[in-house]
Amino acid sequence: MLLEHNAIIKDFRNVDMRFASCYPNLYRSAMSSLGFHIIYDFLNSREDTYCERVVYPMSKSLETGSPLKDFDVVSFSLQYEQDYFNVLKMLKEGGVPVKKQERTDQDPLVIAGGPCASSNPIPMTDFVDLFIVGEAEAVMDEFIDKCLELDDPRKNLEEFLNIQGVYLADNPVKMVTVNDLKNACHPLRQVFPETDNKDYIPAFGRSFLLEVSRGCTRGCRFCMAGCIFRPRREMPLKELLKIAEEGCQKTGLKKVALIGAAVSDYSKIEELCAGLHEMGLQVTTPSLRIESITENLLEILKASGLKTITIAPESTWEVRKAANKFITDESVESTIKKAIKHELNVKLYFMIGLPTETTEDMEDLVSYVDKLIKLGSRRNQIKLSVNPFIPKPHTPFQWEKFDTKAIKSKAKYLNSNIKIRSFKIENPRKAMLQYVLSMGGKELGELIYQSVYETVPMKKWADLSPNYSLDSDLPWKNIDVGMDPEFLKDEYKRALNKKMTPWCEEFGCYNCGAC
Repeated sequence: MLLEHNAIIKDFRNVDMRFASCYPNLYRSAMSSLGFHIIYDFLNSREDTYCERVVYPMSKSLETGSPLKDFDVVSFSLQYEQDYFNVLKMLKEGGVPVKKQERTDQDPLVIAGGPCASSNPIPMTDFVDLFIVGEAEAVMDEFIDKCLELDDPRKNLEEFLNIQGVYLADNPVKMVTVNDLKNACHPLRQVFPETDNKDYIPAFGRSFLLEVSRGCTRGCRFCMAGCIFRPRREMPLKELLKIAEEGCQKTGLKKVALIGAAVSDYSKIEELCAGLHEMGLQVTTPSLRIESITENLLEILKASGLKTITIAPESTWEVRKAANKFITDESVESTIKKAIKHELNVKLYFMIGLPTETTEDMEDLVSYVDKLIKLGSRRNQIKLSVNPFIPKPHTPFQWEKFDTKAIKSKAKYLNSNIKIRSFKIENPRKAMLQYVLSMGGKELGELIYQSVYETVPMKKWADLSPNYSLDSDLPWKNIDVGMDPEFLKDEYKRALNKKMTPWCEEFGCYNCGAC
């Protein structure tokens, strides 16, 4: 049995609402998700509600061992499209009818939130009653109150349409966000496991998760998170240091993981890292923007225990222009040299298949990677990860098509020409499946359902690969995330002409619609 610190135990007989917060992926991923911690902490702060956690492949709660069928509301956090299959498996094993039309008033209300639910929930509408579009804290109190008010929420789903951020299939919805992060939920007593089993240790290890900001306005044309969670919002420095101090006191943790879509864009990132270091805390962070990395920041991070920095050049300069990633080759090399100077390891993220990419660009990429690898002062100091570009909803590249054949050819070329051991590339077939799930519509429902009971050939998924034009009626047309569709079209056209759009926080507003 897994021992956890800070798990919340209530007598479920004394509450009005039993809420199952489900993560359709492995435990270590669930406990690395700040959003999963937020839901748990936020809902359990209500005396009338008991939120328990259920993590794949289990279909019973960690707290009381209750099956999903025993809960009033069953909620799924949709972080990755491939987790859709696990959602159905958990429902089936938990005693809840998989298809929503087969449920009765004796079954739980099934909801979903997270980035996938906020961007394109349409493929899952056969299985999920309602979706939360946006940031949960802004809507969950009102949502729970409405559930408790109704005798049978499943028979009265239209009643939830008055709540901004709640999506019912075939109805319009506007994303809801927390405008001031001081009003967001910042869990102090975060749950973490007491174990040496690597299968259960979270991605950041024994770390307190500290959210410094939400959203990003850099404008990378491939990035969904950077489009749907605008504008960028950040926490005051004083508040962050207070949360870190209290959280680490309550948990006994000695390391802090900085969480945010653009952590190094935080206006006081150096002061924050220095302040945490002065408290005797180690600091780690998922990735850093090359534009924001300074010598002083690396020095502070190194002193506070960081061993590896992760940066994302994405491609060569010519392709970066199309992607609106305004970083030069010189700045990438300079950043790596700074890291090497401080004896830090470097992980580089690249993408293949971005719009405008040519055979010449691929040849340049091999030469460029070889040049960067040689900057390392020791073997394996610089590692490389390459992922196929996957178009995403609500981005300027949502009209691009995923070309599996071309991606396979490019992956083969890189594997043949990049001669380092610390190099991995994502499977193009898996990337194609993610593309179909990301960009598809209601027609995917039957195939998702079929996948729970039998192996579906990849060709069947490929046959459902969408092909949108600028005039297409997109499946997610009813999901208003704040981005002006005409702005996205204009950005797509600029990308094909390799025209860049400067960062609005430095060069002024260009009317994307988010603000």
